[in-house]
Amino acid sequence: MEQTVWAVDGSFFGQRISGIQRYSIELLSALDGLVSSGMVEVVTPPGVRAPVYQNIKTVTFGTRTGLAWQQWDYPAYLKYRGAKGLATCNVIPVFGFQGIAVVHDVCYRARPDFYTDLRGRLSAAWHRLQYRRIAHAAQHIITVSEFSKREITRYYGVAPERISVVYNAWQQMQRIAPDERIFAKVSQLRRGEYYFSMANLLKNKNFPWVLRAAKNKPDAVFAIAGGGSLTEEAKRLGLADLPNAVYLGYVSDGEAKALMHHCKAFLFPTLYEGFGIPPLEAVACGAPRILVSDTPCMREVYGDCAGYIDLKTNHGYVDDATSPKQDAALLLARYSWKKSAQALLDVLQQQK
Repeated sequence: MEQTVWAVDGSFFGQRISGIQRYSIELLSALDGLVSSGMVEVVTPPGVRAPVYQNIKTVTFGTRTGLAWQQWDYPAYLKYRGAKGLATCNVIPVFGFQGIAVVHDVCYRARPDFYTDLRGRLSAAWHRLQYRRIAHAAQHIITVSEFSKREITRYYGVAPERISVVYNAWQQMQRIAPDERIFAKVSQLRRGEYYFSMANLLKNKNFPWVLRAAKNKPDAVFAIAGGGSLTEEAKRLGLADLPNAVYLGYVSDGEAKALMHHCKAFLFPTLYEGFGIPPLEAVACGAPRILVSDTPCMREVYGDCAGYIDLKTNHGYVDDATSPKQDAALLLARYSWKKSAQALLDVLQQQK
């Protein structure tokens, strides 16, 4: 029987790396060691370079870039090649797609209150269109947690048997060397004596909670990494003059690893996630403790290996008595890109 060819939308290789792109990159790297030659191809727009794989073929196709490439050139390649699509970043072509799509979460549908300005509303409208299209057109859907699977079924009526869970993992952190120079650059940081969080202005990340925690614990240092207008947001909230809140701006991967390793605890008071990978990365870097929001997703992913923040009653307080019940090694053993790649391969083999 002729082998099904799966052609991956590789446009993410030209995008700034966030959790979605990281998932795609690491999953393909691990999948390369499992698939037979000719089974999987990565298709990229002009000027976007994919890695060199052993068994996965890479192809540059088309003349467009960005969203136009995704919507026109990528489906043209699928037709030309007679291949099925594998789209790993929440987006498929509106027309001409048959295959598997990854939906990382449906936050734009579940929490429209997070997207109230014009840009947010437009982004939410586009993503909700994509969710509906994927629910209708994708042969199969992959998501990153059982929680997210339930959300897709709840909001888009997709039968559970059409959805498979392929988790995130953490092994990419092993390739990063910690950059301890951050402690010389920022005099307020002393190893083992600060709380660390990675923030942005997305409402689900709940940056205000970290500021309130800093206000309520003035004798402790709160190190906050992230770009954008965090200080402007702090001014808007009336929390701009906290001497124990240290804004680090964007930090390198090596600096983040050092900061995670030496913190008192890594804070992740998220309001909504499909998986929530930063605390897992923090544990992989040696963080002695992670404190995450008490939500179904966080409970599923982190189990008894985290301390939990009840955001219904805790509006900004770090409880140093909140401790995990299980060792971090159990958490790390639960997730690996190799396991996830095998789960993806099982889906590819089933969906011929």
